Amino acid sequence: MEWDSPWGVGFPGWHIECSAMSEKYLGSPFDIHTGGEDHICVHHTNEMAQTQAARGNWLANWWIHNAFLLVDGGKMGKSLGNTYSLDDLKQKGFSPLDMRYFYLTAHYRTPQNFTWDALQAARNARENLKDLLWGLGAPTEFDHMAMQNFHERVNDDLDLPGALAVLWEVVKNSKLNRGIKSATVLKMDEIFGLHLSDIVEPTEIIPEEVRELLDERAKARDEKDFARADALRDMIEDMGYTLKDSKKRQVVRSNLI
Repeated sequence: MEWDSPWGVGFPGWHIECSAMSEKYLGSPFDIHTGGEDHICVHHTNEMAQTQAARGNWLANWWIHNAFLLVDGGKMGKSLGNTYSLDDLKQKGFSPLDMRYFYLTAHYRTPQNFTWDALQAARNARENLKDLLWGLGAPTEFDHMAMQNFHERVNDDLDLPGALAVLWEVVKNSKLNRGIKSATVLKMDEIFGLHLSDIVEPTEIIPEEVRELLDERAKARDEKDFARADALRDMIEDMGYTLKDSKKRQVVRSNLI
């Protein structure tokens, strides 16, 4: 890891690798460099210095450092046995998008505490969002005032929790027609990445066997055979679908979305 140079023994270590890989794939300079706050004093400082020396310019235009993610209020570490992968989350029935929503609820410079209860709360919030947006329909023109408020939050040091609150204001605004609400939500989701287009304009094809159960359940509800209707609901949900009732219809969607 050490090399002789005209200026003495060099010990670039993994710092030089990061500058080299960044330049190869992103160019030099690129726009935004992210990393943990523990990289400020050594790693990122070295990246800056070596790129400026080699190229005569900054490595990146902006440097964003996130605070640590805690687990159950303490440090995360392999030796502590409290590091989790996406596979671990999936085995407990969570979607990677539940974790994404969880991250959106805290500012990047604020320490965030991961617990399974906190992840469950994020999942519940995302499920509520999906219920409110399901089948909203084709977008028309977005709400310019809402988008202005949204961009103000995003541009204020990436205040994504504030931006998420603006999205919820739009979702709950009963005065907005469906096309405007749909367009606004989808525009905001270009930042959030919650795959809301799959909810607003679902393209999934419900299998025929599920449709047959839905028809049978609708008949049971009309005949006020609620025990049979509940049993059919359980069968549909066991097949991987979520069922929501309204006064006029049954709404079913895949749990994979």
